[in-house]
Amino acid sequence: MSGPILLAVCYGLLAVFVAAFVVRSVRIARLPVHLRWELSPIPKEKTRGRYGGSYLEEYEWWKKPREESLVSELVYMLKEILFLKALWEHNRRLWWFSYPFHVGLYLLVLAAAVFVLGSGAAAVGLTGPEWGILRVWLPVVAGAGYVLGALGALGLLVSRIADPKLRVVSTPVAMFNLALLLAVFVTGAVAVSTVTGVVGHALTFGKALLTAGPMPAMPGILAWHAALTLVFLAYLPFSQMMHFVAKYFTYHEVRWDDEPMKQGGSMEREVQQLLDQPVTWAAPHVGADGGKNWVDIATQEVPR
Repeated sequence: MSGPILLAVCYGLLAVFVAAFVVRSVRIARLPVHLRWELSPIPKEKTRGRYGGSYLEEYEWWKKPREESLVSELVYMLKEILFLKALWEHNRRLWWFSYPFHVGLYLLVLAAAVFVLGSGAAAVGLTGPEWGILRVWLPVVAGAGYVLGALGALGLLVSRIADPKLRVVSTPVAMFNLALLLAVFVTGAVAVSTVTGVVGHALTFGKALLTAGPMPAMPGILAWHAALTLVFLAYLPFSQMMHFVAKYFTYHEVRWDDEPMKQGGSMEREVQQLLDQPVTWAAPHVGADGGKNWVDIATQEVPR
């Protein structure tokens, strides 16, 4: 494949990733308001979050100011992000593989940031000692990320095959996702550990992407790793791995959303629009005919 065509393919895959990621993220953010239940303790509650209480316990709560704690909320989030606290508590057997898998991903995100900085520095001709440090730390951070990610992905893949309880809920797509990530991790780990001057090759490739310059020749394993990484990025927004975006809304817009509905407010208008939608459920007990809306069905008399 010629250099210009290869560069165009790289740009095409990156464009698919960016466009699809933005579109899906916006769609997730614009989903309708959820069914508001008291699902879990809300850590932003300043004094009641520790036992799952709520400001609704207060007599005439609507007359009193809300007391919220950003620190408590951040502590809860960091425990979940950095240590997968909920998985440790509810499925510890899976945690032993999922934790290194996620830590590996975190390290690779950090390595990607270092890679972009280093490529940008190379593109504009910055060669000071401070940029040389990037060349030292990039293979260390990336190598650790690849090894941890590979161990976690392999463990998760084997668990889904060997554990009957996991096997029955593991779809072919979920298995493919883990296999693709495992291939990315393994090729990356092999490239970092075997290719001489791997950082120089990587930064030259990054410089070519940033400047639309000629694509460099890379050792085979590094070329395979770059190709798999770009394919994975283009595939990512279309997969269930977008859960890392959806998870923010799951917590902040569903589990922790305890804002009261105010008369004339935006939430009241949104809920009213949803209640006005016609219902077409086929279940006979609902009595939906496509003409009744949710209010009609909720208020109709049920025959005895």
